[in-house]
Amino acid sequence: MTSRTEPAAQVDEPRTATAAQVDVVVVAYNCPADVERLLTDLEHAPEVAHVVVVDHGDGTSSDLAERRGFVTERVPSNPGFGAGQNRGVDRTSAEFVLLLNPDATMEPGALEIGVATLLAEPDVAAVEGVIRNRHTGAPERSGGSALRPVHLLGRATGAATLARVPGVRAAMRHVAPLADWAERAPDVGRQVEALSATALLVRRSAFAQVGGFDESFFLYGEDIDLSRRWGARGYRLLSLPVPWATHDDGSTSAGWWERELRWFQGSLHYGCRWWSTPQYALALVAAAVMATRLTVHRPTAWRSAWSTLVALPTRERFRRPT
Repeated sequence: MTSRTEPAAQVDEPRTATAAQVDVVVVAYNCPADVERLLTDLEHAPEVAHVVVVDHGDGTSSDLAERRGFVTERVPSNPGFGAGQNRGVDRTSAEFVLLLNPDATMEPGALEIGVATLLAEPDVAAVEGVIRNRHTGAPERSGGSALRPVHLLGRATGAATLARVPGVRAAMRHVAPLADWAERAPDVGRQVEALSATALLVRRSAFAQVGGFDESFFLYGEDIDLSRRWGARGYRLLSLPVPWATHDDGSTSAGWWERELRWFQGSLHYGCRWWSTPQYALALVAAAVMATRLTVHRPTAWRSAWSTLVALPTRERFRRPT
């Protein structure tokens, strides 16, 4: 595990809302238009103290941010989303930090509600509300159960799309691991096993106590791993029933093929660490199905699909010591 080593921190004592401020960390990769829109919105957010832009791309995003007076960090080697967030958090000092995707926009009043929740409940490590797709208006899956092999099977076979059918969606609500996939906008606040890193408001001390994101993840999977490690330390995670953010889902990937490859890669890396051998074997079956779909869609890239989703994850989990 390559997360950073931080001194252990005690759970914060409750404080007054007037003393709270939020720093924001944005990891950008060649998306200056998104960064400009985001910075304009954050400039007018009363809860925001400082914004840090970590630029993993060609420097255009950090150039723009610097001209507007924001803190920047340039890392053109692009070590991954979690590594960039760790660097950005190291440049901040507020009690609470918003880990924000550049293609996400916070809803008015969301941060105020999130800060009030964290101040009132000191054993909560992070909160996130309802995130909607900017183009369709549909809620995205921002919080719920921890990732399981059944989720990989559903995605690989396309069965996950059945959640859009009213009757199927109603049935899924009664199956614990699938309920949050069917109902993505809760009516009441709830404790969850995992939160996405789309627009995640975290308690600094809780983030430091687990060493931040595990930097062995590149993109996808690092947020559910962080959530799991928080749970192991006794922290709670809350999904709030409030409008939180809008998001261009998947805009960080070049397209469907690349996004699915990255998603499965990150998910299998998570599973390698946390799942039993039978669970991981089932996940590899799902990965083989997805590799087949990717190969049909792009036959010339079959070697990359099978190596990334089947050969390398099998070797990672079952390799023998030398």
